[in-house]
Amino acid sequence: MPKHEQNEDIADPVAERHEAAARIISSAARWSAASGAIPVPVVDMVALAGVQAKMIVDLSRLYGEPESGEVARGLVSVLLGTLLPGGAAGVLVSSGSKLVPGWGWVIGMASLSALGAAASYAIGKVFVRHFEGGGTLASFSAEAIKGDLKAEFSKASGRQAAGATP
Repeated sequence: MPKHEQNEDIADPVAERHEAAARIISSAARWSAASGAIPVPVVDMVALAGVQAKMIVDLSRLYGEPESGEVARGLVSVLLGTLLPGGAAGVLVSSGSKLVPGWGWVIGMASLSALGAAASYAIGKVFVRHFEGGGTLASFSAEAIKGDLKAEFSKASGRQAAGATP
């Protein structure tokens, strides 16, 4: 067998890890969008934070980091506060609008679903870059990645506007 064919048979662990990370992020983005459909305000936000914390734990595991659900939950709240327009107020308004009968619920569901999916995508992408750069959960700094996080969020929001899943 020619040498170039032998190399194709050997799996590329870096590419496999990238694909696994992309699946984790994509799954979290879909579940985050689904959490926006929960009709009970605040419960939807708790579900969103849980999905994102699980995504961080799953990415940590993929990159050989010790798992820490507690650290992941803390990071999610900091990152959402950094990322979303108006911080927690924007999420609370999206969630709280579900209390308004009819269109209020529809608007709340749609906006929280879109915000949640885009935020999960952005958080996932930033964590993958952090881990691939040799970072750990303990060394993660929300302040240091603020610009990257906002750029990924804008990218994900643009993809949603174009009809694509983040």
